[in-house]
Amino acid sequence: SNFEYSDLKLEKNKIAIGNSLNLSLTLKNSGASDSAEVVQFYLSDVQASSIVPLHHLVGFERVELKAGESRTIKFSITPEMMSFINDDGKLTLEPGEFRLEVGGCSPGKRGQELGASKPVIATFEVQ
Repeated sequence: SNFEYSDLKLEKNKIAIGNSLNLSLTLKNSGASDSAEVVQFYLSDVQASSIVPLHHLVGFERVELKAGESRTIKFSITPEMMSFINDDGKLTLEPGEFRLEVGGCSPGKRGQELGASKPVIATFEVQ
């Protein structure tokens, strides 16, 4: 089955440091048969002061949809998900820009080359 991701909506584009961010998106089974998709949420800290992973998995959800069915998926990004371990070994949350990518595989063009759905992407700022 094929799945389409659309309508990624962030509750806010700017949040205060220490706050969570709620979001929603639409997932549609555009295939001819009932199927399941594992929706994956990846976050990137674009402006981290230390070396951090390019993106990291912050959550996932298995969603079963009938052929042609659409569903709104909701998720919350917590302050812990936006944090990283700094060079001193301390959990750190810094202000700056973050990038969220939601799809059926890890970020990067190779997944789409292998047939994964096109992800939805949004950015937000922690102040």
